[in-house]
Amino acid sequence: MVNDSNSYLTSISHARAQKIIIQKAQELFDTSAEVADINNCLNRVLATDVQAKINVPAFDNSAMDGYAIRYSDLADAKQGWLALQKPQYAGSGELQVLAENSAIPIMTGALIPQRANTIVIKENSQIKDNQVHLRDIGEKGDYIRTIGADIKANSTILKQNIRLKAQDIGLISSVGCQKIAVYPKTKIVLFTGGDEVIQVGEPLEQGKVYDSVRSTLKGLLQSQNCEIIHVGNIQDDPAQIKQTLDKYAQPNTVIICNGGVSAGDKDYVLKVMQEHGQIAFHKVNVKPGFPLLFGQYNDALFFGLPGNPVSSFTSFCQFVIPALRLLEGETITPAGFIRAKLTKGYSKQHYRREFVRARFSYDPTIGFEVCISGNQSSGRLTSVTQANCFIILDETPNDFHAGDTVNIQRFVDLLYPHLI
Repeated sequence: MVNDSNSYLTSISHARAQKIIIQKAQELFDTSAEVADINNCLNRVLATDVQAKINVPAFDNSAMDGYAIRYSDLADAKQGWLALQKPQYAGSGELQVLAENSAIPIMTGALIPQRANTIVIKENSQIKDNQVHLRDIGEKGDYIRTIGADIKANSTILKQNIRLKAQDIGLISSVGCQKIAVYPKTKIVLFTGGDEVIQVGEPLEQGKVYDSVRSTLKGLLQSQNCEIIHVGNIQDDPAQIKQTLDKYAQPNTVIICNGGVSAGDKDYVLKVMQEHGQIAFHKVNVKPGFPLLFGQYNDALFFGLPGNPVSSFTSFCQFVIPALRLLEGETITPAGFIRAKLTKGYSKQHYRREFVRARFSYDPTIGFEVCISGNQSSGRLTSVTQANCFIILDETPNDFHAGDTVNIQRFVDLLYPHLI
């Protein structure tokens, strides 16, 4: 449906809304890579493949504290006794030569002495009169880490477009790479609209509510490693809303506003966008989250999320997160579904796609089960805190019964796929 007076779409499908958002994000943003120190790259997206310039390990070394020996010597040594030479320490560049019928005490990570081909762990030893008796020597070549066993020089160790985890940073460090090409952090301007909203820590007056939504959105954005500009709460004043948008609507910026986008007399965010912005669509056939507003203001991407906390959370998961992941350089793959059995019935009597908050579990004898997490009102944030997934119900009205199989989307797949 098209709004004739302002030429924007209304009441569109979930799939169409996602497609429009991705297209608009690609049009507006310059996602050129930048070079950064690896210590500043955690949770950022790799812009190019990383290749190793060295072997890892760079030299043959010991995997354990113990004794470096020549395996054949133990067959000739009387009762397994070998003469001790001076130790080979980790970090020493001096390479010792192992004498016949001898053993060299060796530390984890130390160079393998010349002529040695096996390490016997320290626990399997007994020392007497500058000799060592070794038992349970195992196989020839035990506990020797050979050059390039983990990483070969000139091999690709990480592919582009992955979000870097702590272990990835460690891997890059292991090949001596200090700077890498990553995509820039997305700049997010976050504010809440509404005369009724106050900040946590202020006295709660009659008719006021604490700004739980902004706290929720802030946490979600921090998990995506965005650069967040906190504007705070904007009163229900068109001039103040416009002034805020004029100030922060810069290129390569995403503005996220919570509230003021529905059909109320004081929903001025919608009115300001109608008069001064470019609305792509308003209202999506989903529950919760129907009043979602999307478009651009000057050169900035604009999301107007519904004011109710659950509607805001759901809209963020379904529509904002995919755009942010795209802007930060990730390859976008839709969050998959898991089939699970309902533990209790549920009646759906409307023609919108519904995202029911629920909690799934897995039992090897039963498979996946899912339990609806309490009251599904869009104002009940407890339905989210008690949940770990959405049950996805399509647009068709239906009565679901205990034991019916439904599609679920795990929160971890939607919000934190880089941690899986």
